[in-house]
Amino acid sequence: MKPNILEFTDLNNKTIDQNLAITEKKFLNKQEHAKYLEKYNIHPNRAMLTIILSILVDVFGYTMVLPLLPSIVKDFGASDFFVGILIASNAFTAMIFGPIWGKLSDKYGRKRILVISQAGTGLSFLILATSNSVYIIMFSRILDGVFGGQIPVIRAYISDITTPKTRAEEMSKIMVGHVVGMIIGPIIGGFLGSINWRYPAILASFLSIIAITLTLKVLIESMPKERIADIKLRLAMNENNSDNNNSIWNKEVNLRFVQIFLLFTITVMVNSSFPLFLDNRYGAGPSIIGSVMSVAGIVVLIYAGILMKPMLRKFGEKRVLIFGFILLIVIFLFFPYLTELWMVYVFVVPFAFCMAVIPPLIQSNLTKAIDSDKQGVASGWTTNFQSISQIIAPLVSTGFLEIGGLVVFSIFFFNSYQLIGFTAVILGIALLIVGVIDLKSHPHLYARDEPKDKETIKEGPNKI
Repeated sequence: MKPNILEFTDLNNKTIDQNLAITEKKFLNKQEHAKYLEKYNIHPNRAMLTIILSILVDVFGYTMVLPLLPSIVKDFGASDFFVGILIASNAFTAMIFGPIWGKLSDKYGRKRILVISQAGTGLSFLILATSNSVYIIMFSRILDGVFGGQIPVIRAYISDITTPKTRAEEMSKIMVGHVVGMIIGPIIGGFLGSINWRYPAILASFLSIIAITLTLKVLIESMPKERIADIKLRLAMNENNSDNNNSIWNKEVNLRFVQIFLLFTITVMVNSSFPLFLDNRYGAGPSIIGSVMSVAGIVVLIYAGILMKPMLRKFGEKRVLIFGFILLIVIFLFFPYLTELWMVYVFVVPFAFCMAVIPPLIQSNLTKAIDSDKQGVASGWTTNFQSISQIIAPLVSTGFLEIGGLVVFSIFFFNSYQLIGFTAVILGIALLIVGVIDLKSHPHLYARDEPKDKETIKEGPNKI
């Protein structure tokens, strides 16, 4: 039911400042935005700590199981390609349900949707731990995908409590919880998995209970009923504005979704096949696989948790993003030639840099193009595009490992590792091109980039 004009008149003095604050949210500084959030009893620092802990628990469970995939496959006599099918089936259901969870979180709030998702994840790990066939294992991964709403809801939550100016830095903090889980999870998973591969899944299920408890007891709702009502009121007041558009889709948003798709196709292609790659090429067991993943996690933690903020302040988001694109291309030119295990540990250092800086910058750019009341929808679609990548990429990379190599034009032979590496290079070049087009088409995106601000101050007020 639409509010009538008398209701608007009565509420005018009380709500007009709120509506203006919401409408102009993108231009609030950090202090003004914090004051705006105080109206809804939201404290960003406390909320961010809880979010990081929730991500830590979630990723901890996942990374304990990932190094064990080769062992699980061997136990049931399945092929390497079946690992790709497992990951793709999870991604396929996440693709369907990710936008749904995001939209529901816009309507009913982030907290309750996050709890439902965490409960589903815990149940899926419990089913995995008790599975006695590959079909039950696949069912557990599909169920996990159905309830895979945690990441889109968390992204939307961070958009709720940040400004575009600080969003890239805050998005990078997600990586802190993520990579701490990456560090600890593989170590414990490798240790427990060497005893029995079911033990890490049992522990992961228990950790989901901890995540649910943290969310219920500590996390403050970022979209309480009052804030949702204020946003709906502002939309109702502006519904006759010809510039108001209920769709999130436009050229700017589309370009960033393409970047997300290309980036995650590269990373998932590598990450999904990495345990098999280490097992096939170097004969690495769960402990070695876990150690490589832990090293990658430590490096990402250093970049995202320590170096990200000073890097962005010194060089600006634009320069860091372009450098990340180029570095991603370069390192995958060398990927096929990692003939010794120690080379893998070297490779993960620059790869971890790319994973620490590129995703939060692209995600931050995406949120800048989306209205505050549609962040959950956009985050759900982000998960959708990631899921498409997670459907295609594992099948491609594990398929390359399965066939062992490919002859092209009856002349050139590319082994499995060259196929993975060079495919990543091609996708990286495409990512760079799309990224440059985005930056050229939308110069306003980094109009307030730190280095530019400093240059503007030095060169005077007339310099644009």
